[in-house]
Amino acid sequence: MDQLKRLFVNGCSFLTHRHTHEANINFSTAELIKEHGGFEEMVNFARGGRGNDRILSTTITYFEKYPEYKRNTFVLIGWSSALRLDYPTAIEFKPLPPLDECWATIKMAHNADHLNKSAGLKQPIDHHSWEVHRYYQNVIGLQNYLKINNIRFVMYNSLQPALSYYKQDHQALGSAIDRKHFMDIEQCQNLFCQHKGLCISAHDTHPNEQGHKTWADKVKKFIDQNQLYIQQGPTNEI
Repeated sequence: MDQLKRLFVNGCSFLTHRHTHEANINFSTAELIKEHGGFEEMVNFARGGRGNDRILSTTITYFEKYPEYKRNTFVLIGWSSALRLDYPTAIEFKPLPPLDECWATIKMAHNADHLNKSAGLKQPIDHHSWEVHRYYQNVIGLQNYLKINNIRFVMYNSLQPALSYYKQDHQALGSAIDRKHFMDIEQCQNLFCQHKGLCISAHDTHPNEQGHKTWADKVKKFIDQNQLYIQQGPTNEI
């Protein structure tokens, strides 16, 4: 079994440091998991305001550019909001070196009606259903990639819990999630910290220091219970 040496992190601002007029937090859940796993180094692709499309694409791109890291890297994914639609931009924006693609984000909650009108669609988009499909496509796609490549990993929701089903198709997609590698899919760090009073303020619902520590303890326990640091070997489950 290859010894884990590296922690790869991807997500939104919940996995980054927070420096505002209300807070000066120099760590996130990512640093606490790095310490728990005893990793020698950490690569953090999390960026504020980014969505799940970028998380999927940049994680796969990283490991395909550096395939030698597949065997000794543990992956920590904190999924963002399905309301965010990522797209590559021609302008350098929040770069992710050594990757050369830059990403920006459309906030679907603010642009749903505009998209329907500007595209001139005869059948308007069912935005909730689209969000459900994109969320599960991203999660299932990345889980399958990591499993096929025998990359050890854990996932959870940072910003938004798994979206509620209202069609049978949604339920079918949800059943494809490997929950041994996904902690509390119906929960998210954002709402958890709000309910526990562990946010920076009423105006800034990012986790405060105790919010990161408390959530990281949950992640550590989940990793240990499911022995996710241990190499599972090749799998035919995709």
